Amino acid sequence: MDLSLLQVMERESILEVLRRDKQMRAIEEDRIRRMKYDLQELRRKGAKSYARQYGERTCARCQRPLGKFWNSGAVCRGCSHRICNKCRVGAAIWKCTVCHAYRDVKIKSGEWFLEEKSKKFPVTTGLYAKLKLAAAAAPAQSWALRAFL
Repeated sequence: MDLSLLQVMERESILEVLRRDKQMRAIEEDRIRRMKYDLQELRRKGAKSYARQYGERTCARCQRPLGKFWNSGAVCRGCSHRICNKCRVGAAIWKCTVCHAYRDVKIKSGEWFLEEKSKKFPVTTGLYAKLKLAAAAAPAQSWALRAFL
């Protein structure tokens, strides 16, 4: 950025704003890093381990035994694991604690926006590049495509 055309006060003001922006970005990145670390710890604590033997009727998060009639557990819509009543978050539409924390991280970090944007506006090559590839793939019919190029 060329600031040589600005006066000294203007230059200092702009540089101060850029310094504050850099500090805020560092704070935000640290906050997101901590949230992702906490999510990883929650996943690690709540995951069933293949090293230990668990019954099929245990909660996937806390490993408490599930009953046959009461607190029999229900399947989480996010991860499809059987979850007890204590490891659920939400009322009517609930998820397990790990899926809820994952959703929370996506919302607070803004990752959901980038994912939805990439779904709505996929990166594609231009029409010109597509026509050029089509002409190279089918040389017999390329005379029709060359009219567009």
